[in-house]
Amino acid sequence: MTGKNRFVLGGDGVVIDAETRLMWTRTDTMNDLEKWVNYLDSVDYARELREKRFAGFDNWRLPARDEMATLFDEGFVIKDKFEKDIHISDCFATGGGFSMIAAQVPGRIRTWVFNLRTGKFDQPDGLWTLSEAARAVRTMDSGEPLHAG
Repeated sequence: MTGKNRFVLGGDGVVIDAETRLMWTRTDTMNDLEKWVNYLDSVDYARELREKRFAGFDNWRLPARDEMATLFDEGFVIKDKFEKDIHISDCFATGGGFSMIAAQVPGRIRTWVFNLRTGKFDQPDGLWTLSEAARAVRTMDSGEPLHAG
């Protein structure tokens, strides 16, 4: 599955990637909190989604570096908060951030940031001084359907 058919708008504010079996939140912290977040804020965001059982699930987390990259496709164009182009499926909400924070690199006080305008990664210094957006993800169980509902 490639291109436009790969991402499916699910019920309850989620987007399903049928190729990777990842379920993403349709919105990010810029949509939901209307502000940039640092790493600790992004961890809290994912934890709150778990605690609220957002969309009926309690395994929301920050994405790994490689998972973030699966969202980027220059064939996709939606507008970020600043009306600039970002390259993710139109299943995702417009008006979000143009960057994403990954889960912390194991054993290091570092993380990755992915730019949805350029498709490039950065590994900035300092988890607490980041000013980015965060989007939560979960790995779907093998029995979960890959369609809306």
